[in-house]
Amino acid sequence: MTIVNLATDAGLLQVDDTGRTCAIDFGGRQVVAVDARGDLVAAALSGGGVRLRVDGGWRNLGLEDATVWTVAVGENHEVYAGVEPAALWRLGEGEPLELNGLRGVVGHDEWHSPWGAADLSTIVVDGDRLIVGVEIGGVAVSHDRGATWEARNEGLFEDVHVVIASDAFLCATTGMGCFLSNDEGRRWTWASDGIDRGYTLGLAQTDDAFLVGGASGPPSLWDAGGPEAAIYRAHEGAHLFQWEIVFDEFVGAVERNCLVAHGELVVAGTTSGELLLSHDAGRSFTLERADLTPIHAVAISA
Repeated sequence: MTIVNLATDAGLLQVDDTGRTCAIDFGGRQVVAVDARGDLVAAALSGGGVRLRVDGGWRNLGLEDATVWTVAVGENHEVYAGVEPAALWRLGEGEPLELNGLRGVVGHDEWHSPWGAADLSTIVVDGDRLIVGVEIGGVAVSHDRGATWEARNEGLFEDVHVVIASDAFLCATTGMGCFLSNDEGRRWTWASDGIDRGYTLGLAQTDDAFLVGGASGPPSLWDAGGPEAAIYRAHEGAHLFQWEIVFDEFVGAVERNCLVAHGELVVAGTTSGELLLSHDAGRSFTLERADLTPIHAVAISA
């Protein structure tokens, strides 16, 4: 059975692929991040650390005092957590371990964000390879489980929100649109033709396309007219993207961890508590629910 996990201000909701609520964990608490791999689900609670659901129960992995932005489930029941100030932690058996080799990456001392400290906004776990994105600091890659790192930012706008990787091909959303790399981030190319709202956030990949959530600007500018958000789709052909709007009939923004795909199912959650579903790999969407609290992250368990 496919379950969609929604990290919201009111707990971790589990809904089916029609949007019907099946269960809720951590009811009444703000869940700020979620990720899933198989039947494993990791969630980060505001002021409550990172939890891993194993065999129907939740295990506390620590980081209770950290400001967690994102989590990623790895192998062997390991979970990676990206925090603010920007750092990467590996959690599992034993005490949490900061992968502090990241502090030695070129440019680390210049990392920052509009509000002060930078945050580690996205994590790719691919065996021994780890890829992280930092707002604002760019992309760094490790091939030894986080012991050593290399910055990969040539041609990239370094306000990075999400990175997706397929072998040496990388796609990233940033505050200035989407960027692509065919050599694991050594060189990046701007690839936002067709996106008319260039502050790009959520990112997902289907079997034959990419989907991105765009907004008119950063959250600090949303109060007056809202994010004016839309979801865009581009075929993967030759990794030269031409985007087109597929859905904009919603109020909130599809934030960085709020757009995911599994087979033909694509799920988006918004800052206004809306649940958007597609059952045709993102060619069309429906607004299934608008009664939720703000959604901070989405993950599919299948």
